[in-house]
Amino acid sequence: MHVARMAVAVCVTLAASSADRALAADLLGDAGLRGSLAPTGFIRWDGWQFGVQGGFANMEAQGFHTTNGPVFGGFLGYNGQWDQLVLGVDVGYKYASVLDASVETARFKLNDYATVRVRAGYAMGQFLPYALVGAAVGRFNYANLNIGTGAFVGEDNAFDSGVVAGLGVDWAVTPAIFVRAEWEFIAFARLNSTISQINTGSLGIGLRF
Repeated sequence: MHVARMAVAVCVTLAASSADRALAADLLGDAGLRGSLAPTGFIRWDGWQFGVQGGFANMEAQGFHTTNGPVFGGFLGYNGQWDQLVLGVDVGYKYASVLDASVETARFKLNDYATVRVRAGYAMGQFLPYALVGAAVGRFNYANLNIGTGAFVGEDNAFDSGVVAGLGVDWAVTPAIFVRAEWEFIAFARLNSTISQINTGSLGIGLRF
């Protein structure tokens, strides 16, 4: 009887171990992430991805008020992977219509902006920390007060280029879904004698396919 109880205990232990391995394979295996945590210690991030983001931005413009406000947008990108090294490129868009730094005698407002970025990351388990650099283009409204007429003279929807850099981390929560936390800095070129820059912190959710 004692031997029988020992045999049953061993069988239960082996069955539980097999179930745990199967669950890990479902999350990290070929079905969605094309990798297994068991033999390598990290998942694969290669392939297409897209998602949406929301966050909070701070804009500083030379000669104007510092302004803050929410931003919303999305991204589409592609990754290649070599062992734990992940290199990718993505395009993104953010709507930021409340970033208005206007003062009494001049107006300066960022409507929205788009980016093209190169990302380099290092896969660690279900996480992908990364750094990014790239180019940006923003759409601004600006105007200066004409003291003689009392009217503002400027331009709406003026485009300005810039450079972007940042840091972030992706976390694979299911085989096809990941969440993203990211900090992004953009420095725009001079527009109507004004140099501006924005810092953005955002959270996002994306799909991999």
